[in-house]
Amino acid sequence: MQQGSYFDAFLLTLSTILQAFGEMFGGAIRWCSSYANMTLLVAAAVALAAVLLGVRNGFRSKPLSAYVKGRGPGFWAWMAVIVLWIVVMLNYFDRQLLAVLNTSITSGEQGIAMTQAQFGMVTSAFLIVYAALSPVGGYLADRFSRKFIILCSLVVWSVVTWMTGQSSTYEELIFWRGAMGVSEAFYIPAALALISDYHRGSTRSMATGLHMSGIYAGQILAGFGAWIANDPACALGWRLTFETFGFIGVAYAIVVIFFLHDPQGDQNEEVDERSVELTSDAVSEADFGIGHVLRSLFTGRAMAMLLVMYACAGFANWFLMGWYPRLLQDMFGISEAEAGPMATMWVNIAKYAAVLLAAVIADMWYLRNKNARAYVPGICFLLAGPCVMIAMLPALGVQIALSLVATVALVSMQGVAQGSLDATLMPVLRSHIDERFSATGYGLLNLTSVSAGALISWLGGFLMDSGVPLGVPLSIAGFLMVICGLFFFLLPKKGS
Repeated sequence: MQQGSYFDAFLLTLSTILQAFGEMFGGAIRWCSSYANMTLLVAAAVALAAVLLGVRNGFRSKPLSAYVKGRGPGFWAWMAVIVLWIVVMLNYFDRQLLAVLNTSITSGEQGIAMTQAQFGMVTSAFLIVYAALSPVGGYLADRFSRKFIILCSLVVWSVVTWMTGQSSTYEELIFWRGAMGVSEAFYIPAALALISDYHRGSTRSMATGLHMSGIYAGQILAGFGAWIANDPACALGWRLTFETFGFIGVAYAIVVIFFLHDPQGDQNEEVDERSVELTSDAVSEADFGIGHVLRSLFTGRAMAMLLVMYACAGFANWFLMGWYPRLLQDMFGISEAEAGPMATMWVNIAKYAAVLLAAVIADMWYLRNKNARAYVPGICFLLAGPCVMIAMLPALGVQIALSLVATVALVSMQGVAQGSLDATLMPVLRSHIDERFSATGYGLLNLTSVSAGALISWLGGFLMDSGVPLGVPLSIAGFLMVICGLFFFLLPKKGS
């Protein structure tokens, strides 16, 4: 058999496998859609179960008992990562799904009449609430049962997702997307705290990194949301697609009830002496006053620089999450069903690979240079920013022939930069501040990034309605990525 025949046979086999998977997946989605109208009832039952569990086990978080030397994190520690991976995947699936179904929502047969600026404001409403409540979510996650907070977040997420499909006016849609910010602001702090409670030694980076990979998986899966909504295999329409995943979320909450546990002290391995010292009774309560914490964080220039850097990075990241599918449709005249997977798959595959590879490179380089964890994302952003700007030259009227594949490849460099940032941001932050306040510092960084995302989400729609192509704000975001990369090299240096 000739080489071409082998290749043709491979393509035929692959096509058959994908078709079979599509039919199976489509059947599962159709089955769930038939029960979507039970979402509110199941959500009420799960909420009641969460309250009963709280009454039984206590709503307050319990201090962990003494660490046991040499003992690994155990079965329930890894079960927590697996269970929460699905939750964070669903969270980010929902975020990205709105952007993927832009055309169907704004102008489809079941659509809601709105301008693109208004559509951008729908995304911004989520981001504004998410940003504002992130510090509150962290505060509550430190004081109440992590499992209880996660369950409440998942119930709210499911109801809001279902209600998104029920929205009949622009005002209803923007209200429910704003309410989604409540759910997600409470999830991330609680989930990361719970995983960190379980994984205190050598498995902490691996566990949190695996959890972060669920973000990218959710964004990739959302690219197929247009297929779920429009393809004959499912043909749910955008409304029933949201309603179906609302049901899936609340049904999965039942799994969370049985397979997610708040950690017990005797299941955790030893941490270093510094961590034990900082959590001892010798630490004054006055040290954790708001004024003292903020003064400590902003001693020196590092925290202020990190806030600027994370905002610059956030412009590109949030713009692509909100407008990338529509940008590809406008630049290349492709359908929504084609643009969705193309816009979400490759950039998130790049993020997935980078978040793992950058962590390995940064840790190895760190052994020789204490500034390596800042240099790795700095290099990535300095490379990725110009790539994004080059990809947008045709949208700016520059006569340069770039194919769809070339454009997607260039823009996917943003995924490499963002993945490297996700892998190294917390270590970089902790190396420049008092580590006792790292959660507060991370919350401030998240607030800054999401606020930048809310601005760019609205700006994209506003400029589009004004006749300005979406490539313009993305070009600006590419330039800001270069600024971000430079700032990484200007951070205060650590001794080698």
